[in-house]
Amino acid sequence: KRAVHALLTNNGELANQTVLADHPINRQMREIDRLCHGFIARHLPSAGHLRLISAVIRLNIELERVGDYAVTISREALQMEQPLEGLVAHQIETIANESKRMLHQALTAFYDKSADMAKATMGMSANMESTLDGIYANLMGDGLSASLHDKFAIFAVLTQLKRVADQAKNVCEETVFALTGETKAMKVYNILFVDEDNSGASQMAEAIARKNYPNSGKYSSGGRTPAGAVDQGMVQFLGELGLDLSRALPRALDYSTQELSAFHVIVSLQGTAKDYFSSIPFHTASLEWKNIGGSSEEIYKELSYRIRELMELLRGEGAD
Repeated sequence: KRAVHALLTNNGELANQTVLADHPINRQMREIDRLCHGFIARHLPSAGHLRLISAVIRLNIELERVGDYAVTISREALQMEQPLEGLVAHQIETIANESKRMLHQALTAFYDKSADMAKATMGMSANMESTLDGIYANLMGDGLSASLHDKFAIFAVLTQLKRVADQAKNVCEETVFALTGETKAMKVYNILFVDEDNSGASQMAEAIARKNYPNSGKYSSGGRTPAGAVDQGMVQFLGELGLDLSRALPRALDYSTQELSAFHVIVSLQGTAKDYFSSIPFHTASLEWKNIGGSSEEIYKELSYRIRELMELLRGEGAD
């Protein structure tokens, strides 16, 4: 809170005070760490007590890092060439308030031993990512009249505020683990396959991914200029393999900026992802899978291999 206030009010004295105030936090972190390991050595805890002390050790590190983020924001405040104002100042204040609210709720859930509150708080992070994508797009365009130096500083500040929210989410996960023994759920990835007309390879890629990795992701496909129908030779070939595309229809890539930002990966089977979208969301990765062609069988084998590589990269060898 002090770091953001120093940034928004151009208060160099407060920024420097906040930087120096990190030293007591570091000492407190080391003392909590000592107490935790001393408790383990003396009492050899098990079951719920072991989960609790394990969660506290990780939570201790996470909170210390939040102090580090405040230091970075304060240092950026001291380096700004011009005071923040207008829309960008409002956006930073909004993100900061949301991050602080998440952290407060996460700690309240831990203190009150409320797994339900912890789970509810974790859900807030998705909205923040969507908001940040819009802010990043504005910064990278012509929406901010600031020097390159200050733009980099603003990016750095937003990154630190996002990390506060990430640590709040981690605190929630530690709370759920300590109270219930539930570990962090495996991430489900949203993947979009694109090509020119969505009549062949992109439809096949979506079908392969859905069948082979139903628990690892959610899959979609689309084309820049959708064909009138899906290639029937491919439909017949896939039908013989147990993949039913008889009702599939080519789809257009008519995603809004917010909808597109929900995808973790965009895979282009023809050209690059930038050929299909005016801009790629900040948090979305794009891949180009070249040289995919030939018969339906050849395309199927190549796509199966590349999709397996992708899903094992994202989820590990246990991707399913």
